[in-house]
Amino acid sequence: MKQVLSLLLFAMISSAAYAGFPIGRGKYLIVPSYNLYQAKGYWKDDGTYVDYANGGRFSSHYFGLYGGVGLTENLDFIGNVNYTIQRKMETGLTEQNASLGDASFGLQYLLNSFDYYKFLTVSGSLIVPLYQNNPAKQPYTGFQQVGGEIKMSFSGTNRERLRNTYYDINAGVKQYFSPEGPTQLFFDALLGVPVDDMNKFTFAMSGVKSNSSQSIFNYGNLAAIRSFSYFRLTAGYGRKIDQNYQFFINIFTDISGKNTGKGAGGSISIVAKL
Repeated sequence: MKQVLSLLLFAMISSAAYAGFPIGRGKYLIVPSYNLYQAKGYWKDDGTYVDYANGGRFSSHYFGLYGGVGLTENLDFIGNVNYTIQRKMETGLTEQNASLGDASFGLQYLLNSFDYYKFLTVSGSLIVPLYQNNPAKQPYTGFQQVGGEIKMSFSGTNRERLRNTYYDINAGVKQYFSPEGPTQLFFDALLGVPVDDMNKFTFAMSGVKSNSSQSIFNYGNLAAIRSFSYFRLTAGYGRKIDQNYQFFINIFTDISGKNTGKGAGGSISIVAKL
């Protein structure tokens, strides 16, 4: 994000089932998660796909903790911290880097609750790197730049057509505060389909467009790439444990992209609202 850019969006998708809904005054939201990303090849700037040489691959393990607290009925404090392990393997050579990633802290405000089944929110966050990149230790963790994010979210539950299904739609922009940026536009949209009171399936799509004056492409150091784009599909299953806890598992695959890895993977998360 982040950060390993594909992992950033992956973390957002794994949390999309709750991201746009208000937390509520005096209530807490805690979401620990684990995400695995693997790429066996990459897309060049013209969209051409290339395999890593000799069966090589790029992989990332992301351990995240997303949380929030309801300050008022309309205003929430939200934050995220993570630890990443990244590994690049090609032609018998393995490079690995592990560290804290980019933390984000901000506020989410409920603009309108409509009929109490639909919610329009806006959030703003500060992105702070908790690491230092070392040219002798790659792959990088991220850009090592302070940044900011603004996001609009529209979430709700259908009461008539597709009764009891729910949705979460997010769109926004990230700006990293350096001469080369980048500026990133992103979106994700999720549909949740309950099977019964305890089980649900989710389907999501997402995309990122990152623009920068720096167009250098290094397929072995994906988190250092500032100009890229990709589109991703995700499917998931959720299980309600009790009134306060839910369990989610997701799988995803990248469909198209430029200047980025062609990846796939999965995530596990627990959503606790206390």
